[in-house]
Amino acid sequence: MSFFLLSKLAWYAIEPSHLLVWTMAAAAVLCCRRQRAGAVLASLCALALWVLLTVPVGNWALRPLENSYARPAWPDHVDGILVLGEGLNAEVLADRGVPGVGPDGGVLLAAAILARRYPEARLVFAGGSGEPGGGLPEAQVAAHLFDGLGLSPLIEDRSRTSWENLVNAKALVHPRAGETWLLVAGALHLPRALAVADQLGWALTPWPADYLTTRNGPEAHLSLADNLAHLDKAAHEALGLLAYRLTGKGA
Repeated sequence: MSFFLLSKLAWYAIEPSHLLVWTMAAAAVLCCRRQRAGAVLASLCALALWVLLTVPVGNWALRPLENSYARPAWPDHVDGILVLGEGLNAEVLADRGVPGVGPDGGVLLAAAILARRYPEARLVFAGGSGEPGGGLPEAQVAAHLFDGLGLSPLIEDRSRTSWENLVNAKALVHPRAGETWLLVAGALHLPRALAVADQLGWALTPWPADYLTTRNGPEAHLSLADNLAHLDKAAHEALGLLAYRLTGKGA
């Protein structure tokens, strides 16, 4: 089984929101059998939901990752701008004719601003489909939007993971020593992406496109859905970073 498929299956099983569902299902089964363990599990699920409703654990988990890299000062010169895909929905574009940008469009905005400021820099977008069965690449959405902005990036549309994003992009652009390349991604994604870049020997300057948390707090209004979504994102990146290091894909 490939690393890509194994990682998808493992994440489906252990994603925090999914673990909550598995636990609730187990509690229901045990309660139907009149076993005390069912009541215990149901109580634990209720407690977990109460904590997620009242305590910003999602932001607490996200903040260390997002604080890893601050946006630097504007460089005097930039040779290249590498933009990583982060969940753009090409199926929406194909079906409706309108880009499915969703909450991950910050990278495209940041890339467009950089491309305007550094018109001589090479603009590269790396992002295929992250679906196990294949699918339309994110690059279709990016190309559609960049074209509307009058920009013509190099497109890498075969990568499925952060590792493949960097490997394929490097093979596409052949960066030379001494060049200044900016890596544009959500702040949450930068630690894992830069770990891969270090492993590949590609010196990239991190350029956080957007953030989901403030630097130190205070927290915004609490939402069960947002809190759980942020916890899922933090767990995904932290476990992905660990997996990359254990398999030699990240420095």
